Amino acid sequence: MKNYAFVFPGQGIQRVGMGREIYEKYPPARDVLDKAGEILGLPIKKIMFEGPAEELSKIYNTQIAIFLSNIMVYSAVKDAFEGDPLFVAGHSLGEYCAVYSAGCLSFRDALKIVETRGRIMDEFTPVGSMAAVLGADSGEVKSAAEKIAASGKFVEAVNFNSRKQTVIAGTPEGISEFKNILKARIIPLRVKGPFHSSLMKIAQEKFNEAISGFYFGEPEVPVISNSTGKPSRSSAEILKGLREQIKSPVLWVDTVEFMKANGVENIVECAEKSILSAMVKDIAPEISAINALSLLAGSEKN
Repeated sequence: MKNYAFVFPGQGIQRVGMGREIYEKYPPARDVLDKAGEILGLPIKKIMFEGPAEELSKIYNTQIAIFLSNIMVYSAVKDAFEGDPLFVAGHSLGEYCAVYSAGCLSFRDALKIVETRGRIMDEFTPVGSMAAVLGADSGEVKSAAEKIAASGKFVEAVNFNSRKQTVIAGTPEGISEFKNILKARIIPLRVKGPFHSSLMKIAQEKFNEAISGFYFGEPEVPVISNSTGKPSRSSAEILKGLREQIKSPVLWVDTVEFMKANGVENIVECAEKSILSAMVKDIAPEISAINALSLLAGSEKN
């Protein structure tokens, strides 16, 4: 496959039983999860495979589990491709998978950074929630959020996922008021905080203190930043993006449009469950969006 990019999803793929099938089927995926358990000293395999759901849904465990599930898929498929991808990108937490896949971090350091991120967000995430707004223009969503924020109830447009979906984050009062202001289909998300909003400022500051102790090498492949929608081509640029990511919007529409404009014809989603592929098809229907495991399944039949 030529002119391709790897992408990695974030929240939304977690479920009890995640990773079990690829763990049992693909030795490289098994190595990833077994090594992670040794590094963390945490029964993360049991939490992913058996739950309970309440344990898996804790921010700390969820973030580690999502990272590992994506990297298990990536480890199983990466050697099936000739040549490097043009770009790598991840949505929210998935950006850390992209940074790892670009060769900037050792597996141990990438895992420890995700663990640190989860621990800090567990401790410093304020009360709040998120909701997906469907069928409204992103400009309308931003305008409504700004109007509500000006009245003293906090809400922000934070994830620009596709032309049909923008995610908002804020206080419970802000989210509730938003539903009264904009007549659109609004679906609450199963998350425990106003992620990617400016309410996450303290968590971002704490994370930035912790991340300074890790070594980032130069990327082998450009990593498209969530906060800019543009490629980071050096370790300094990647680190700068991660220092803003927790409290900044995810510019996924910009990310896909950049890839389209710069030669990407195929996007391969490294995940058990396709989350980003539908967004890609909405933003740039000319791009082929493929789940990595479906490629493996096809090659096994041949």
